[in-house]
Amino acid sequence: MTPKKEYAHLIISTAVLLHLVSGAMALRCYRCFIHPQSPKINESAQLCSHFNASSLYETECNYSTFCMKRTFELPLQKGKTVRGVLRDCAPQQNSYQSYDGTQWKMKTVIEETVYAEGCHPSEPQGVKTPSTEYCYCSGNLCNGAKPSHETSYHHTDAMAVIFVFNAMKYIRSLR
Repeated sequence: MTPKKEYAHLIISTAVLLHLVSGAMALRCYRCFIHPQSPKINESAQLCSHFNASSLYETECNYSTFCMKRTFELPLQKGKTVRGVLRDCAPQQNSYQSYDGTQWKMKTVIEETVYAEGCHPSEPQGVKTPSTEYCYCSGNLCNGAKPSHETSYHHTDAMAVIFVFNAMKYIRSLR
């Protein structure tokens, strides 16, 4: 094989490998809660009232393809309003029992078509129901206060360049 064909195969193989690796990585979203979590839950609970888009608020969304940001307002007496924001992975996990002919097994799937990207207001359910808006996005850390997903793409691109450079250096050393 000519050196040009070797480099072409290397570049194609690298591109396929990077696509597979990026597809296998879980989506990362910001997660914070409106009130402190129960001490029984074995997770670190960061409050949204202190949200600062730091790594303390990041989580992997193994069963989700969207990040979610829920914003709500609840009017109180005397013109006061309570405002809140909740950030998390969009709930897309569906677990169910399936019979395979010999036994029942628990199956888990990700319902990918449940949400559409963008912001959607919810329908009020009663007099004291807060007005709520749900926003869904599919990029890493896209549910933060500022668009931080752009830097993650630059980081991935830099890693790809370093990988290709080292692979080509290794191939040249074999000659």
